[in-house]
This record gives sequence, structure tokens and C-alpha cells, in this order.
Amino acid sequence: MSSPGAASRIDFGVLDRLAAGDQGLMQDILEIFLEESTGWAEGLAGEAGEALVETIHTLKSSSRAVGALDLGDFCETWELGEIEDTGPVLDELIRVKAEIRDWLAR
Repeated sequence: MSSPGAASRIDFGVLDRLAAGDQGLMQDILEIFLEESTGWAEGLAGEAGEALVETIHTLKSSSRAVGALDLGDFCETWELGEIEDTGPVLDELIRVKAEIRDWLAR
């Protein structure tokens, strides 16, 4: 499996370092991220208050761990109150999930 090109939403180098170059472990981590992303997407679309804060915070750290740095930044921007709408976060999550699926299909 190779890393996507320059238009990538994910810095696979971050994930590669986390997995110490183990492609199988990278695959496992991305599969877990995809599984968890269903709940995060639902939370972004329907939660409020502390539950939403928790979802965004978890998504931020998980995104950064797999190299989805822009998604992590969107989450941080929301946490800082610079945006109120979770739409941009959800949109970026959808794009990241699509890229992960593409990577896993290789």
C-alpha cells in the first residue's frame, strides 16, 4: 500500500510513524477510525452541549493521530469558538473517510 499523492487529506507519514512502518497496523488503525467515525458523524449531526464537546475533542485527537491534520484543526477551531456550526467538521470527516476507504482498497 502506498501513500496518496499531494492532494491527500491525510498525512500518512504521521500514521506510518505511529505504526512504526507496520502496514498491517496502519490498516488496523484506519479500520478502527472508520468504525468510530460513524458515531462521530452522528454526534456532529445531532448532539449538543457537553456530548458535542466530547465528540469534537475525541475526533480532534483521533484525527491528528492518523494524520488527518486538517480535520483536527477544524475540530480545534470549533473548540475555540471560532466557528459554531459543526458542518465544516462533518464535511471534512466525510472527505477523510473517503480517502481512508481509497487507501484501504489499494
